[in-house]
Amino acid sequence: MRRNDLRTAALLGLVITALLWLDPLFLPLALLGPLVVGAVAGWSGLSWLWTAVVMLVAGLGALVSDYVINQEDVTFHLGLTVFMLVLASVAWWLVTRRRRARLAGA
Repeated sequence: MRRNDLRTAALLGLVITALLWLDPLFLPLALLGPLVVGAVAGWSGLSWLWTAVVMLVAGLGALVSDYVINQEDVTFHLGLTVFMLVLASVAWWLVTRRRRARLAGA
């Protein structure tokens, strides 16, 4: 994986962190965002590490920003980070598996 890919992943994670502060977007981003990121990364042939960086930066960014502003919800954000990482990983794995099967059959 190239360094530029990791920078892009980190930047996307920071964008997600900022968007998580918008209450109407919080649940869709926390539940559907990891599935979309993992699926798109898997279909695009990006590595699992790219997906993990996006989700870790998004989750830990939310943890740090919420702690700095509110001094609370640390455990919640740690759990949410792990949950988002698991969701994104499952989506990445399923789509990557499907993509490889399709490429092998073609």
